Amino acid sequence: MAFRRVFTFISVALLLVLGPLMVGAHGEDSAASPVPIRIGWQIPAATQGQILQVLKRTQILESHGLEPVFIPFSYGRPQVHAAFSGELDVFFSGDQPAINLIARGGHWKIVGRLFEDGVGIIVPPNSPIKQVKDLKGAVVASPFGSVAHRDAFREQEAASLDPDRDVSNLNMDILEISGRVNQARGGKWDGIDAAAVWEPIISEFELDGLARSITSKRYLGVIAVSEDFIDNHPKAVVEFLIALTRSWEFFTLNPDRVMDWYIRDTQLSYTSESLIAARVDSNFAARSIKEIRLDLDQDAMTALGQAAQWALDSGEGDINLSEAIDTQLLSRASTEVSRRDFQELKIILPSTDEANIAYKDLFDGLNSAPLSIIFIVMIALAILAIEFGFRLGRSKRKSVRENQTTPIATVVGAVLAMMAFVIALTFGSANNRFDARKTALIEDVTAINTAYLRANLIPEPQRTTVRNLLRDYVQARVGIVYAYGQPDTLQLVQQRAKTLQELMWSHVETLSQEQGENRVNVLFIRALNEVFNLHTKRVVLGVYNRIPTAMWLTLIMASSVAMLAVGFQFGIGGSRRIHTAKLALAVTFALVMVLAFDLDRAGEGLIAVNQQPMIDLYEGMLK
Repeated sequence: MAFRRVFTFISVALLLVLGPLMVGAHGEDSAASPVPIRIGWQIPAATQGQILQVLKRTQILESHGLEPVFIPFSYGRPQVHAAFSGELDVFFSGDQPAINLIARGGHWKIVGRLFEDGVGIIVPPNSPIKQVKDLKGAVVASPFGSVAHRDAFREQEAASLDPDRDVSNLNMDILEISGRVNQARGGKWDGIDAAAVWEPIISEFELDGLARSITSKRYLGVIAVSEDFIDNHPKAVVEFLIALTRSWEFFTLNPDRVMDWYIRDTQLSYTSESLIAARVDSNFAARSIKEIRLDLDQDAMTALGQAAQWALDSGEGDINLSEAIDTQLLSRASTEVSRRDFQELKIILPSTDEANIAYKDLFDGLNSAPLSIIFIVMIALAILAIEFGFRLGRSKRKSVRENQTTPIATVVGAVLAMMAFVIALTFGSANNRFDARKTALIEDVTAINTAYLRANLIPEPQRTTVRNLLRDYVQARVGIVYAYGQPDTLQLVQQRAKTLQELMWSHVETLSQEQGENRVNVLFIRALNEVFNLHTKRVVLGVYNRIPTAMWLTLIMASSVAMLAVGFQFGIGGSRRIHTAKLALAVTFALVMVLAFDLDRAGEGLIAVNQQPMIDLYEGMLK
């Protein structure tokens, strides 16, 4: 009976240790497949970009049944082209690019208001240009097709200037404009006299003394969704709008955190002061989700009407505004927001500081039982095995002859030696995997750094976009280590990394089509290929290349038998229980077992591959 009780206890202990492993490996599948959604956004648009940071760094879209792809653009015109090509499902932009898209025949609907921001014309601080009428004969740069382009032309017309004759209006990417202003450092800008830009670029240049404004207005940012997506996934659109509302709420409650995410990711020289100065949207004053407004009020409808008129006047095409707007989806979303209770958002792509906190947390459960539980179970298992062996040995003491104690001691020594061999084998296997993960990390950092440096050689706008994507990619590489034991989170982060790879490769294809396989492009492509290959290698080493379960079972069983044999020898020797010695042996055994488990796990415990090289790489990208 005593043997059965002990055997039952040992079986339960094994289930406690191995149960989490089995559950983690065979978790339940989600009831419904997520809906893929491709979201186009503009990197320099700060309010829009910060909302997107919430979508990107949290699980909010996945929690609403969506599988996101985030596609960055420098401004509206290339984004409109991508929408026409069927590469986007959702379109974040100022009102003018969205209206232009629909006016040209794009089958899209404006479903809500995303933000409001400022737009205006800036000139060098020492420029003789004081007002718009002074722009006669000047060169004014703006990204054509954007709200800044529209604002520049409307301001010129209001000042009795002909934009086609009196002013030389030049089409220039917003990133190129920023580069020229920053290079001039307060002096005359290279090749241009003025520029039409939007916030927070205006505030940034004014705070740094690099420019001053001669006009200032507000513009509307909208959410547009393709009609095909609406027809095929109407519920998904509603869930997306709910997620946007929740993202706005998170942004307003955590403005500094989101601002830091955006500044780090975009690397557009924005500062916290300029972003704060550029906050003009009414949602910044909200303190709960019920105060967040995405609806198109009368002012928004007036702005859209002006955008539609500009599209007609500039030859983009005519538009029936009532047919281009669909408010029913947002109404349904608002109703759901008022009815539902939402859980706190979970961050799946933390900043490097947040990742360091996770790295130091010993008790952060991953894909198996916490090491603390393993330690306790191993102590209990050892003590029970020794106690059972002691009782068995004491019960057999009378039947054991004196000349049999030596062979028994020999057997116990052989069992202990076998246990040492199995432990050494396990330790060697775990240590080899640990060393492989360290080597792969260094290779990964080197490959990404090489690709990032070579990306600086390719032309704009691919240069800035690809480098931004590589920064996002490094962020995912830092975060993925801490998701190895969490299948759901790992799947999300893996999907983000895969999406970033596809986006970077799409720019490689564009470069090849436009410029052919010149030397610079070939070097960049090779570096990018190496980055992709090492991603696969590191995931395999971290998730799949683990010590087999059979080896762990063998080690636990061999150790239990060895502890039992030690207790048996104590029992037949007739000695009394020495609890201190028994506890010391059990604790030593448990420490050895925990050390072996720790070595085999990626991203958990005290013995983990230090991610500082990857963090240093990310920090270096921010300089």
